[in-house]
Amino acid sequence: MPVTLKITAIKPFPVRVGIRNQFLVKVETDQGISGWGESGLTGREKAVAGAIEHYREFLIGQDAMQIGRIWQEMYRSQYFEGGRVLQAAISAIDIALHDIKGKALGVPVYELLGGRQRHVIPTFASTGDSAGEGAVDRAKQLMAEGFDAIRFFPIGQDSANLFEPRQSIAATARLLNRAREELGSEVVLGIDYHHRLSVAEAASFCAKLDRAFSIFSKNQFGTKRRRPTSRCGR
Repeated sequence: MPVTLKITAIKPFPVRVGIRNQFLVKVETDQGISGWGESGLTGREKAVAGAIEHYREFLIGQDAMQIGRIWQEMYRSQYFEGGRVLQAAISAIDIALHDIKGKALGVPVYELLGGRQRHVIPTFASTGDSAGEGAVDRAKQLMAEGFDAIRFFPIGQDSANLFEPRQSIAATARLLNRAREELGSEVVLGIDYHHRLSVAEAASFCAKLDRAFSIFSKNQFGTKRRRPTSRCGR
């Protein structure tokens, strides 16, 4: 017998978690089953809340189990489709609806998405935004805890002054060179410049590394720039 759960409320919750903001959404139904979702857009939470209010106007009363149809309506019902803010709002609601459906059917969400894909998921740990020159010592602690992939952050990113990429890449390259020397060749090193570098600046950064090695990079390059490789070497 088909299960019908009417949406009765969609509530936004911009909250502070640790060092940054997060945006959560709670979707409630007439059967007492609720679901939680997250937008993932940090820094413009009130804009996402406004988009949630727009969608809420026509989602109240709809069947929460019709996830695909609701997604299509949210995405295609505006004149200009997409955009980071709208997609963040859509994603938060979509995640919450999957949460509701999993609870209603008594299955984990991964069963709704085709079943479990793997039993082990590779993860990485971070040294912390403000670790600075102490990041290598923090990385050693993380390795002792069992992590074999570690993300570093650029020197100067938490400064109250204007961020200067040329100064940062020189200091950060020295930090990573020291990290590679002290941590060994087996651990995977990452750097999170987060859109702060142009392609030319990223190439300059890679050229300052002592020897060829691969790093993983997260949001390394600014938007509307060519997508380069994340392998650094000479």
